[in-house]
Amino acid sequence: MALNLSRSALRRLRGRHYGTLAPVTRTEDMKVLTLGNKVKVVALDNINTSSSIGQVSFYIKAGSRYETPYQQGVTHYLRATALNHAGPFSGFKLTKSIDLAGGNLSVQTTREHTIYTVEGPVYEMADFTKYLGAILTKPKYDTWYRESCEWRVIEDLAKYKVNNDQVAFEELHRAAYRYNLGNSVYCPESMLTYFLVDHFRGEDITVVGSGIEQGELEKFVEPLTLDEVYEEIMDLLEDPRGRTSFDYSGSEYAITVPERDEVDIVDMEDIFKIPHLPAKYYGGELRIKNTSPDATFIFAKQGVSYNNERDLLASGILQMILGTGISMKYGSGGGSHKLSSAVCQATDRKCSATGININYSDSGLFGYAVRGTGYEMRAAVEAANKVFKETLSNIKSSDVEAAKNKLKSAYGYYSENDANLMYEIGTKGRALDLNALFQSIDQISQQDVAKFADKVKASPSTASSAGNIMNTPVLQELE
Repeated sequence: MALNLSRSALRRLRGRHYGTLAPVTRTEDMKVLTLGNKVKVVALDNINTSSSIGQVSFYIKAGSRYETPYQQGVTHYLRATALNHAGPFSGFKLTKSIDLAGGNLSVQTTREHTIYTVEGPVYEMADFTKYLGAILTKPKYDTWYRESCEWRVIEDLAKYKVNNDQVAFEELHRAAYRYNLGNSVYCPESMLTYFLVDHFRGEDITVVGSGIEQGELEKFVEPLTLDEVYEEIMDLLEDPRGRTSFDYSGSEYAITVPERDEVDIVDMEDIFKIPHLPAKYYGGELRIKNTSPDATFIFAKQGVSYNNERDLLASGILQMILGTGISMKYGSGGGSHKLSSAVCQATDRKCSATGININYSDSGLFGYAVRGTGYEMRAAVEAANKVFKETLSNIKSSDVEAAKNKLKSAYGYYSENDANLMYEIGTKGRALDLNALFQSIDQISQQDVAKFADKVKASPSTASSAGNIMNTPVLQELE
């Protein structure tokens, strides 16, 4: 059984963002029920009636953006220790039982959510959910349990440091946002229990199931009293919301809070409010040099939240005008993909480029990414930057119409995967059918796209680079 401990940054850059532009689904009668423990439940038992595979996912608003400066990296440890020990089940019991029944249990963390998913044969879903419930409500984070999982964190960090795409992706966010959305999904610190008290609450959890009836899913979720699991810890905290800003000397749960001047906070009165504040876009540049022969460069401006539907679709159309890399197997990256065509010509196909459009609940990033051999990066980045500027300054009607068709196709392919539909519902809490979405795309005009492009041009710039960056331009050279 595979445990998904990390998500590929390259997949984010090329394969994910067109899908996260807006929620889509093929069911028009989605029923969302809020149970007594405040958990929201959605059963999509009609999403694919011919499938013999079911899935239940818990989407919890507990991503890395909610870490305080003293909790940096807690979500990384959270996913690394997910299958360690839970209630009456040892880590071996959890993995072996699900594996033998043909199931799979995975944990993912994004900047906004922690996602627990169990999938497998439909007739086994009722048994699988009891293991998932134990992992959520009865986790064990004692020192001896946590130490046995540290090899996973070390392995994650080792893989991360040699992956230029992931490094550049994380540094881009750190430069653009500083705090909350700027927090990396990788970090070696741990304050698991306090983070769980703060964020694993009923009102922050959405459960989405496929291949399982609504009543059966409700019966499983209703008894999960998530808050009661941490009563012993909550009693130690004066703040009823479970903040960790207090020091209880002598307690095994005590933490020492650093002095205020030990943490660099800009325009923030209380650092413990940072995770709950709207993301603030700053801009800037971060560069990470290593011994890799290749390099990755990402350039971005302030984008748009997925809650702003009109600008969201306009940004998707503009991204399709720029191009999203090679879409055909064994393709050359030419044709109507402006970015990849320009970069391939400038570097004799030694580099590639794609438009990026990253959308969060209250902010976003829009720009382009370039990757290739280090000694060709200057020519590649300069070519991509020229196309980016020219495209934003000259939005053509013919390009907009062609991009609309590409965006519809991208949504269509994305909606073919049931897991993607569940992800949209679980993380955004709403769904639209494809027909309504396509109609909304048709209503976006050339002026709407041009207006969004003007907003992008007026935004401060952010850049990140990783790898062999000796011949990679700095941000000031591209302005």
